Amino acid sequence: MDYARRFFGQRRLAIAIFTALWIVFSIADFGRLGVLDPSHRHHGELIFLRIAGAIGMTVPVLLWTPRALDERWAVALLSVWTISCWFAVLRMVQIYPDNLAWKEAYPILTFCLFMIFMAFRLRVVTAAKLLGICIASYLVMLYLRPSGQPVSVRLDSVISHATMVPMTFIVGLLVSIPLERAARREFMYRRSLRAAKARVEAASRAIIEQNRRMQELVKEKERFFSSAYHDIQQPLAAINLFIRSARTRIRDGYAVERDLDVIEETAFDILDMFKDIQDYSELGSYSPRLTAVNTYDVLTEVFKQYREMARLRGIDFRIAMRRRLPPSIETDRSLFKRALANLVSNAIKNTSSGGVVLGWVRLNERVRIDVWDTGVGIGSAHREAIFSEYYQIDNPGRDRSKGLGLGLSIVQRVVGILPGHGMSFASVEGRGSRFSLYATVSESTPVAGANDQDRDVCTPDLTGTYMLLCDDESSVLEGLRRLFSSAGALVHAADSIAGFDVILEDDSRIPDLIVTDIRLRDGTTGKDLAHRIRRHFAWAGAIPVAFITGELLSDRVLRDFPQPFVLLRKSTAPEELLAEISRYVAAHRQPVSDLAKDR
Repeated sequence: MDYARRFFGQRRLAIAIFTALWIVFSIADFGRLGVLDPSHRHHGELIFLRIAGAIGMTVPVLLWTPRALDERWAVALLSVWTISCWFAVLRMVQIYPDNLAWKEAYPILTFCLFMIFMAFRLRVVTAAKLLGICIASYLVMLYLRPSGQPVSVRLDSVISHATMVPMTFIVGLLVSIPLERAARREFMYRRSLRAAKARVEAASRAIIEQNRRMQELVKEKERFFSSAYHDIQQPLAAINLFIRSARTRIRDGYAVERDLDVIEETAFDILDMFKDIQDYSELGSYSPRLTAVNTYDVLTEVFKQYREMARLRGIDFRIAMRRRLPPSIETDRSLFKRALANLVSNAIKNTSSGGVVLGWVRLNERVRIDVWDTGVGIGSAHREAIFSEYYQIDNPGRDRSKGLGLGLSIVQRVVGILPGHGMSFASVEGRGSRFSLYATVSESTPVAGANDQDRDVCTPDLTGTYMLLCDDESSVLEGLRRLFSSAGALVHAADSIAGFDVILEDDSRIPDLIVTDIRLRDGTTGKDLAHRIRRHFAWAGAIPVAFITGELLSDRVLRDFPQPFVLLRKSTAPEELLAEISRYVAAHRQPVSDLAKDR
């Protein structure tokens, strides 16, 4: 195909020029037909040969259309042209007298070979096959050419005249081989060049796309830091103001409950902001654990979780009642509940009047969970952007009660993580929205008590628990000590490993729990502290450890730390943190051995 494209014009020009020359010389030869006796029986045949040859050579010229860009079609046309010319000349050599045949017709044969090898640029194999037929017919013609000489003399003549054309054929093939090789090398070079150019262009496009994404990321980060700075500064300023107000009221003898309520509510707003950031960060390394989950239980839990929030905002929040309970679904309970809770929270925050309805529909092998609201709705200009991080509609003042704008981003990431799940939404601006989660119906029945960690509710009770607490931030350390002590725990606290030396020397009691920050001062870590304490009490078995951190770290940072341990967040509300610690201690509480009591 490359041959056909490259030599399309050259081949067309060659057959057109030589066909025109054939016609011109045919007209000129008509004047020299007198050398033959008009009564000679071949006189009319010679005229016919000239005309037939011209027609046979003209046909390929007329059919040389863009279709000749196909090599097979081009070779067929060139073969027709060659056969027409070659056999017409061979017959002329037979008809012409000896002196005229070798003077007038024979040069046409050699020139025809030159045309085929040099102008037509046929590939070597094609040229060898085509001209092999021509040379064989030429040799047969010489032997059968009529002559008045004896057979021995005629044989000598055949041998002498048969030498040049085959030699020209052989030389033409030898010349065609390097020409074809050169053409192939050029083709491979151009193909490699095109491939390299395509790779460069693809790499360039990838770099441009990456740069564009980086620029968008930088803009997103700038927008986030600007929004987060504003959103966090506002409640911090409010906390400072109300703390000053509380001090003034205490000094003047007035009650400060209202001020403390505002401070607590504002602190919870800050914790919620950081919890959104924490959730969004953790999803990048989360591995879902799919099990059969009771759908109605999840709906009920989310309803109970946000019922009070809706009541305080004056919103009617309810679950749509149906005759049957929804079927169980195959999902990760914690992730699915988080996604559904974010949709409900988002609906309540963006609804100023009316209500929010939580419902479900079975669609063959899938279940659709719907969250309807009568809120502000979503305009067409915002429908693509609402799933972007930190994007909020109709919140230019960054009302902190609406969060940081990560809710829908978290939902989208959760749906992307969970196999077989999906999400859709429909909205009418000013009238409300419907967000839907899709999950596959589970073929198995949920195991009673499975995946119920989110539902476990217990009154925090650490009575009799002896724990070692370490944090390099003195205010956090004291706050945690007071929190755990308020639940009945005996707490020994220190801000570094060195602070536990005295406690470890007097090992009168094995700690029930080690609570430590992951990063401590002087380059040490909570893992170092836990290892040291565990080694000191190695005879008593592995002591449970609760790592508590304010950083966006995943469980992977503790993958080389031996169980049992748990990773908790400083951004967790105090009541939830206390409940988590209480559940963890209850699950890993070890009876004190007689040896430990004696010591």
